[in-house]
Amino acid sequence: LCSSSHLPTLLTMTDIVISTAAGHGGELIQSLCIGSGRFLRAVLVPFLSSSKPAVFQTRGRSFLDSFANQPAIDAPPLSYAVDTIQYNGATTTSDVEIYGAGTLGSSGGRQSLLTLASSMKSLEIIGLGVTEAGLASADTQCMRDLTELLYTIYKSPSIECSNPNGRICVVNTDNVPNNGNVIREHVLWNALHSYSGEDDDGGFQKFIEERVSFLNSMVDRITSSRPKSNGLVPLCEPLPAKALVLCDPGGDLPAWMSGSSDLQLMHGVKIRQSTNELDRDIALKLRVANGTHTAIAHAMALSSLANTESLSGDSSTAELLMKYLDDLFTGQILPGAICDGMSEEETNAVWKDWRQRLRHPHFGLSAFFITQNGAAKCGIRLGPTIASLLSRDADNEDHPLSVSMAFAVAAILRFFTPIKGNGFELPSGDSKRGVYVGMLDKTDIVTEDSEVVYADGLRFNLHRRWYEFRCDCSVSRTETLPEALSKCGTSQLESLINSYLLNSQGGNLQAYVGGLPSDAKEITLLDEFACAISVLYKRMMNGEAALTLVQEITSKQGLYANGFNTPCNKLLTE
Repeated sequence: LCSSSHLPTLLTMTDIVISTAAGHGGELIQSLCIGSGRFLRAVLVPFLSSSKPAVFQTRGRSFLDSFANQPAIDAPPLSYAVDTIQYNGATTTSDVEIYGAGTLGSSGGRQSLLTLASSMKSLEIIGLGVTEAGLASADTQCMRDLTELLYTIYKSPSIECSNPNGRICVVNTDNVPNNGNVIREHVLWNALHSYSGEDDDGGFQKFIEERVSFLNSMVDRITSSRPKSNGLVPLCEPLPAKALVLCDPGGDLPAWMSGSSDLQLMHGVKIRQSTNELDRDIALKLRVANGTHTAIAHAMALSSLANTESLSGDSSTAELLMKYLDDLFTGQILPGAICDGMSEEETNAVWKDWRQRLRHPHFGLSAFFITQNGAAKCGIRLGPTIASLLSRDADNEDHPLSVSMAFAVAAILRFFTPIKGNGFELPSGDSKRGVYVGMLDKTDIVTEDSEVVYADGLRFNLHRRWYEFRCDCSVSRTETLPEALSKCGTSQLESLINSYLLNSQGGNLQAYVGGLPSDAKEITLLDEFACAISVLYKRMMNGEAALTLVQEITSKQGLYANGFNTPCNKLLTE
């Protein structure tokens, strides 16, 4: 069915809309996207513009319906808006062109995608905007939809692929490790178990193995949504240097994509030729960007600095916290990365890019939101640096780990320590299973007496100095980390911290020290690190604010003669 008011512009049916600029039945479309998430629309789709992309929402139809009132002009493509908040506070809006939109939330919508695919003359890219849940198994709806789409293409010999090796490239926009490999395994499983009756000769499986390339990728651009847009308009930070990194060892990507460095630069895309290069990009993102994020978020939240925008500007607090992060990077993260074969130049470039993003004065993130799963993130994001430094400097006179790293871990443990009554005004409402309540530091910050929900029903109230958190990190068969911390005496603290550092759900250092003898130098270094953490943690638990401790360490007085670069073993006399 066609809408008479849109005949010059659109081919409109119940579950799909195709621009007449895409040719008869969409035959000129050369890339298809399953998913309409904000990141996919803000990064991948603009990069695919020359291949006339079509975007299909996986559930619902809000994205599809948003094109119902687009003006009728001579055969234009469709377009949607993407907002970017610049560092000066100005918001710029880009109109991203696509050539089709649809929904997979109905049987009619899924059939419309398959009909479109069978009408296309050529297909270069299939984009997937699905999260970790969508890649959890071969049986998720997204994996079934992708397999069915590829089967339709397999059964349509008229569809060509102009890519250098004739292989359709599948690109995912979620940071699931080895996402391309995961998707390939799921699709092959579906082909074997769901299409074997229709494909007894194994032709479909052979098609997937020989004619489809599943690229591993990394994505990194913070996106939100324009207020009152119902999530339809992505609201983004300025484009980072590595918004999208694609690993294409076989040279399967279209020539227009892989051969144009200007196009890649314009869209924040990096194309790598080897798995090692992508692994290095991922490691640097985890250690530099994610690591400093985790290191600062807990201290900020405890200090009632609820948003990372507090790191911008030239306030004394911003300068103090950035000095801490600079020391953490230069004294720990950088040498750890170099120890593991990453170049100093590249590591510094990642920090320079991330440091600017972190200090964006108009596009911050909730510090409390970042603390989610912080006990495990410590091991994932800071653990590799800790392990690298312990390995590199096991025979050095000074401890390879500095106060900056000990403070990061101590602040995480302090954040995940629950409180009991003791005259403190706890939040009202029914207690929720698995939810603990923590106490914020005393500050001079004036705040309203209001509850703020920061994630999954968790709340905080800066005025009354409480916050809720979840933490399922177990340090024994019967106790979680918060439960153990809440009743741990001083004499058991170092042992508890050591257990946390070795726990796979915590510091995740068991793989590093698991095979070493008990008298190994590395074991001693880890014990000393736990002791240094306990010194800082006890001071926080005795009422010293995290910011006050940062100020003292930065002043380079007493034991902290080298500030945050003071070796951990210098604290053992305290």
